[in-house]
Amino acid sequence: MPNDMMFECEQKKEFRRSGGDVWEWRTVSVSSAVAVSRDRLRCMHCHGAVRVHQQKAPDGPRDHVEHMLRQDSEHCRGGIHYDGNGQQMSTQPVE
Repeated sequence: MPNDMMFECEQKKEFRRSGGDVWEWRTVSVSSAVAVSRDRLRCMHCHGAVRVHQQKAPDGPRDHVEHMLRQDSEHCRGGIHYDGNGQQMSTQPVE
């Protein structure tokens, strides 16, 4: 059964390591990702591009993301159009 909304996503963050700065994908809540930046976000299941929807009304839907490509949404267990035929990675993953 598909999720109505994805409240978590992956965000690419910079970390300082002994060998220098390294960029890594980390799972974060959409609310915290939006507070920092809308850049460098992707679906945590299929690594496809996502768009952010922020909560507008107090009783409205929480901050969440949705796939930008319908094809990703149809083949990702986090997508609202998931067809239930197994998880597939995005054909255009965000690296």
